[in-house]
Amino acid sequence: MAFKMEASQLKIAEKLVILNDRAAGMLTRIYNIKKSSGDSKVKPQFLNDKKMEGAIKHIVRKFPVVDCRSNTSTFEHVATMQSDIIKSLSLYYYTFADLLDLKDHIMHLLTTMETCQCQLDISLNYDLTTGYLNLVVNLITMMILLSRIEDRKAVLGLFNAAYDFQHGQSEASFPRLGQMILDYEHPLKKLHEDLVPLNRMIFSALTSLSNVYVRRNMTADKWRKSQVFSLTASPQQILYAAQTDTIACEYLSLDVMDRWIVFCGTVCYNSLLNDMNIFRMWQLALQMGICLRLFRDEVFVTHTEIQQFLESTKGNNKKIQEVKDCYSVALQQAIPIHADRRRFLRGSLRELTLLIRDQPGLLGPKVLFVWMALCAARDEVLWLLRHQAEWPVSTKKGNKMVDELVDRQLPELIHYMLELRDLVNKHQSVIQRYYLQYVSSYDSIVATEMVTNVNGLQEEEAVLLSDFAHSIGNINSDTDLRALRLDWFRFQAWTSVAKSTFSLRQHTQFAVMMNTAVFHLKMIDLQDEMLRETSDLSIYCFYQKLAEKHWIGCLQLPAQCRFALCFARISAHYPSALHDMCPEEKTFITDKALAQCNSVIEETCRQTCNIVQGLAEYELRLAEQMTPSATAVRVVAQVLEKANRKVAAAATAAAKNSIALTYPDKLQTTFLELCAGLGMHRQIHVADHTFAPRAYLTQSLEAKFVELLHTMMWEDQPNVSNPRRPSDMLLALQAYMTVYQNLDTAITLDISQIMQSVLLQQTQSVDSRNKDTITSLYTKWYLEVLLRRASSGHMVWSEHLRTMLTAGHDNLPFLPEHYSDPLELRALVQIIGPYGIKFMSERLIWHVASQINEMTKIVASYKEVLHVASRRKGASTSTTCAADAILQRTIIVGQICAFRDALHTALRQVVEARLPFLRNSFDLLYEHLDEMGKVKIGELSAAMGVQGPVDMALVNAVRAQNPKIHPEDHYVSSCLLLVAIAICVPRIGMSDLSSYKPSIQASLNNCHCVPLAINTIASSLFHLHERNDIQMRMKEFLALASSGILRTIHERDGGRIAPEDALKSHTTLYIILEQMVRKNRWLSMDVLEACFPYNLVRTAYQQTYEADAQP
Repeated sequence: MAFKMEASQLKIAEKLVILNDRAAGMLTRIYNIKKSSGDSKVKPQFLNDKKMEGAIKHIVRKFPVVDCRSNTSTFEHVATMQSDIIKSLSLYYYTFADLLDLKDHIMHLLTTMETCQCQLDISLNYDLTTGYLNLVVNLITMMILLSRIEDRKAVLGLFNAAYDFQHGQSEASFPRLGQMILDYEHPLKKLHEDLVPLNRMIFSALTSLSNVYVRRNMTADKWRKSQVFSLTASPQQILYAAQTDTIACEYLSLDVMDRWIVFCGTVCYNSLLNDMNIFRMWQLALQMGICLRLFRDEVFVTHTEIQQFLESTKGNNKKIQEVKDCYSVALQQAIPIHADRRRFLRGSLRELTLLIRDQPGLLGPKVLFVWMALCAARDEVLWLLRHQAEWPVSTKKGNKMVDELVDRQLPELIHYMLELRDLVNKHQSVIQRYYLQYVSSYDSIVATEMVTNVNGLQEEEAVLLSDFAHSIGNINSDTDLRALRLDWFRFQAWTSVAKSTFSLRQHTQFAVMMNTAVFHLKMIDLQDEMLRETSDLSIYCFYQKLAEKHWIGCLQLPAQCRFALCFARISAHYPSALHDMCPEEKTFITDKALAQCNSVIEETCRQTCNIVQGLAEYELRLAEQMTPSATAVRVVAQVLEKANRKVAAAATAAAKNSIALTYPDKLQTTFLELCAGLGMHRQIHVADHTFAPRAYLTQSLEAKFVELLHTMMWEDQPNVSNPRRPSDMLLALQAYMTVYQNLDTAITLDISQIMQSVLLQQTQSVDSRNKDTITSLYTKWYLEVLLRRASSGHMVWSEHLRTMLTAGHDNLPFLPEHYSDPLELRALVQIIGPYGIKFMSERLIWHVASQINEMTKIVASYKEVLHVASRRKGASTSTTCAADAILQRTIIVGQICAFRDALHTALRQVVEARLPFLRNSFDLLYEHLDEMGKVKIGELSAAMGVQGPVDMALVNAVRAQNPKIHPEDHYVSSCLLLVAIAICVPRIGMSDLSSYKPSIQASLNNCHCVPLAINTIASSLFHLHERNDIQMRMKEFLALASSGILRTIHERDGGRIAPEDALKSHTTLYIILEQMVRKNRWLSMDVLEACFPYNLVRTAYQQTYEADAQP
């Protein structure tokens, strides 16, 4: 009894748990030190300081004996910066000190267990055996990782020198630290010395592992024959709980076992490898790969490291040759074996996922299959990652093994792993409820019965087991299952010592029952930990380049691209790589996880948008082939070519290619796969952040739609400065919208909202990103190119055709009618909508207001002259240049107004076709309003494409451009402006270009636009002043203009006009006067006849028609 109390007081179980956790934390800290020391951007700046170079070289050469006081010149800069050095290097130094302390504790525990002659058997005392082996391997990996820190001597020596200068003595732990650094320059050799005395326990642990390892490390063919992961292999057993005598070993990682076998077998090779079972395992582990995981992405290149270690001691030639033979086998067989395993696992996990998704209740009895499958798949992923990074480069092209090492189907395997994880998380309550009932109704009864019948237990052991059996029979929300599992761990430690009165070897059924019960308890409260143990892929966090390579390669393979988002979901595992002993890396790893998730989703959406673009371009080509012009070309070609041979050849080609997948088919297939991947998960949760792939796709599609609109507006144009014709643009837009509308068949998105958002933004001047829209681009082009060329005399506005025509033989880079005829303007209306037309009209009218202001400035210079002219009814002045300027600006105003009216006409026609009910309602309202009422709803009527009595847009523009002018002065200027225009009208007839052509109802100098300009200017200016005198002012203008025209005719007939001022197109003046009255709401033909003979108008029309009819 005294010894038993002593064994329980040793706290072996508790120490194994604590030391293994501390070892994991220490590995994390050492790993970070190694990475920072190898990165010049992160490593302490003192190590790169030129002034420190001499001191560092001295420290490394003399380490660990460094006398800084006798080398004051060398350490002068160290003494100066002692405080900064201590502050910067203290974390590094005390990490090494903690490592030394941890190593001492581990060696003390291992020695204690060896002294107590603990018996280890993984099938019986599983927790004790795995805890012991993990502790030994953690010690080995810590020491190997320590030896790989490049600046370890410099850091320790520099810190100690600074500490010495500050405190007058060396840091207390430095001598032992220095000795540890020297001892572990060659870690395997020193570890061999340390662990050989403890090889008895290692031997017993590895020997017990033999059956488990051989059974687990099988080829895929044997897995297939045994149907190891299949739930349907035995249908009659499908509802029975999965049970084995070594239940915990079934999901024990093969990667972990390889590390136990290789590291322990190598360090204690003299004794362990003499046993055939251990040697066979060690040999098999070496043949299955060329490297092992040390920690994260730090690997142990097994054959090279072991060979160097064995060569350091004489008499190991046979072992060295065996290592070389294993290396040759690994190079030849490892890749195909693991590739075959992954192929098998893809099918097995797919089947398992489908079954459990259909019948979640199977997770209760068959959850062990899930852990086994996840663990096997994770082992293969880990193996592939480290071997892709470490495999020797082959110079042979088309090497099959290299292709298998790449494994482009890896995303599918990872996808099914994540799907199984999600199913376990989703149905945790099913598993928990099943095993809660199982434990209380079976395990507790069996445990109570066995504990009662077991002999040889000490009092404390019996109490512990009785309490365990009682607790599992009465589990409730307050029961701490961790304490129960720890009690079983303690029992294993107590009864495994040599002098224990109870031996688990003699009570194997009891040990199996307890291990199974502990497994069932884990299913109740440790499901998350089980998922982390069997399927955690946080290792990808430290293989960033490989991760990026994997998901980019996945997107490039249509058959795998639906699994691309598994790499975004993997980033949710990264925080599990954190450890409480290294909190400083939390931000870094979290940021890396968020960045990868964001990058994967963005790249997937980008690829999807590129596919959409390809489909849209193909749809556009099909639409262009159905246009009248393309159809006409094909019809003509068919008439000209020899039909028989061509038809036969086409039929033969169709027969040959009927099976082949076309490029659009490939695009569609890839598109469906990508959409399936994006639509598979509504949300992805990573480090307290939520990512919505569909929201990403929506934003990407909106951005791509805008990009496509802007691209197709300018592409394939003969002149890149000219946009696509509106009709062609509308055709392209409709083709692209067709593709977007078909997105609904592949993924659930609000496509209508996407198109409405984008197209509505394109009707504004700028979009949500503050970039130019289709509306602003078309507006800018029409104003700065089309209308500017028209105002320069290169184009003629045809009233008959309602379009711009080329004037004379000018070679323009585009045909004006391709952008201004009614068909094109209706297409433009459909593209930019009423909002866009309103914006374009406002910009047009703003230019009209600017022209009016310029004419007003000219009028202000000749105010007195115009007052006299108005009293004398058009007495001519000698201001020829000013008159020509006013006349030219009036023509420009007329052109702009004519084009604006054509836009409104197109808008009205589109509204009538698209919104007939709204149009009819507006017409009923409009018909019952008087003139002033129509003026008041001028903006509404303009939005419907209806021209009101007064151009309210021009009224507002003039008011905005003249905010500081006194109303009375502006009114006088407006009156004088009309006087000036009336005086200038007769000058129209002095140009040959003013000849009126009835066939197009236009003059070559666009003077036929003057009536529209006059009516628009007059009605707007006088409505602005609200004196209700528009009709009066118009009558005065008509009287003044008609008298001026008649006076000019009289003077011509009397020969009193100089030859250069002679009338050349007097008929045009009559027609302009008549059209001004006919298009004016405030004047009638009676008023015209009162001041101008109408027979002159009829004669003018007759003469122009006859002249136009002559060849």
